Amino acid sequence: MARKLYTVKELADSVRSRIDELNRDTIDDARDILPALNRALEYAVDIYARQYPDPYITSTTIPLVQGTTDYTLPEDAYEDRVVKVDLLYSGTFTYQDLIRISYRDIANYETGTNTTEPYYYAVVGRSIKVVPTPSGDSSIRIWYVKNPDELVLPQGRITVVNDSNQYLIVDNVGGDISTESDELSNYINVVNSRTGEVRGTFQVASIDDGRIYIRTTPTGGRTEVLGRPLLSSLVGVGIKSDDYICLATGTCVPYLASPTSNFLIQFAVAELSRQLGLNSIEEEQVLDKFEKQVKTTWSGREPTARIKKRSVAFGTTARAWPLRQKGGDNP
Repeated sequence: MARKLYTVKELADSVRSRIDELNRDTIDDARDILPALNRALEYAVDIYARQYPDPYITSTTIPLVQGTTDYTLPEDAYEDRVVKVDLLYSGTFTYQDLIRISYRDIANYETGTNTTEPYYYAVVGRSIKVVPTPSGDSSIRIWYVKNPDELVLPQGRITVVNDSNQYLIVDNVGGDISTESDELSNYINVVNSRTGEVRGTFQVASIDDGRIYIRTTPTGGRTEVLGRPLLSSLVGVGIKSDDYICLATGTCVPYLASPTSNFLIQFAVAELSRQLGLNSIEEEQVLDKFEKQVKTTWSGREPTARIKKRSVAFGTTARAWPLRQKGGDNP
């Protein structure tokens, strides 16, 4: 049985059901509830990033360029949180951890010559600096916490996928989708209803009685939308019935289920209760309980902490670490 995931519309309805009925007409989904849910998501992801980042961890590989020490961080990195960097040896599948150092220590490890094996890295602004200077014969793999997708309202549930004629049939096409090619609302995401992950981003060609036709030749030569590749065909994407569509600005199914969904709902309820001038003390107390649940989500899982062997006195599995010398030169 698949885990229960709520759509953003269901989250919004749950928020409404918890707010005093006399004040419900003063609350608008787009103006009030969605911003509150997204603030709640940012709060929850900040907790996960500090205590249990695994659900939001991803990686990217960047080839090293001869003589270049600075490499731009991925644009979707959450608060530039890099958790690990590996060095991939050229022509092999062997990885070795780089040791993170402070920018204050960079000068101690810089050399006047290039090396095939940088040993250290530092995060400086929006870049990763590797030292000593690489010769370009290897790559680095950056592990980082990714930004959560913004929560947006669903624009329809898919009932039919027609790969040959490049259209989707949905139960009820939302009114936020545009067929004007120069508008951002002309682009949609198809969201996996069981995981909340975006399967693909498409441009809408036309809408005809519940059928959304996909543009097979995107206008303006666009290849991506908001950092996601823009697809020109439904073939091979893996779209299934009951998946959802939403605007390309985010996802309409939260990535994490309970207790995160309960926390999002209660956070919005407490915030909107204050906005309406209601007594929110009880709501804050309930929110505190859900926050404690989110903070302990990691419990019950196999621990990953390990003793790392970094002293040359105990040997290494791949290479010896360089010895620091005065003047910053390595032997």
